[in-house]
Amino acid sequence: MPDTALLSYLMSVAAALSGYPELPADDAPLLRIVPQQALMAEACPDQPAQCERLVAFYDQDRQQILIRDDLDLDDATDNSFLVHEFVHVLEARQKGAAYQTDCETTLQSEREAYRAQNRYLQQEGRSERFGSMLATMACARDQSAAGKGAMRLEVAPGAAAEYRVLDDFMQQLREGAAAAQRR
Repeated sequence: MPDTALLSYLMSVAAALSGYPELPADDAPLLRIVPQQALMAEACPDQPAQCERLVAFYDQDRQQILIRDDLDLDDATDNSFLVHEFVHVLEARQKGAAYQTDCETTLQSEREAYRAQNRYLQQEGRSERFGSMLATMACARDQSAAGKGAMRLEVAPGAAAEYRVLDDFMQQLREGAAAAQRR
């Protein structure tokens, strides 16, 4: 079980980076560390394979956060996923019934949690970033095929070309930095 001091710190980071009020430690959701297969089965019971890349999941109905058992919570990159999930917890407590009611609010919620996660990684001096693909996504008009608790996304009009240009630019920057380090 992760150190309570670490969990308290990560919760305060999530509050500071998201702007939501912090929760008292005794009001935090249960944290369960589970194997990847169990995480997939609980997060996506109808289609577990859709959750194979899932690292952590906030289950609002059961007031718990599930995280994969292969995460090293002493590592900033791995514990950044807890910051992400804590943002969801704080948002759900703040918004109540208005939390993730449809695809648009869920997509906005994910973008917000990834922004906090990435700011945390930046503060920790880490170069990893997550969730960038959401910048180019929009909710599909037909959400009926998404299933309960899921959302169907598609590439936003015009976003694919803009994203490719930005991605190419960022790749050139990374290659230039790597070349400079080799010198």
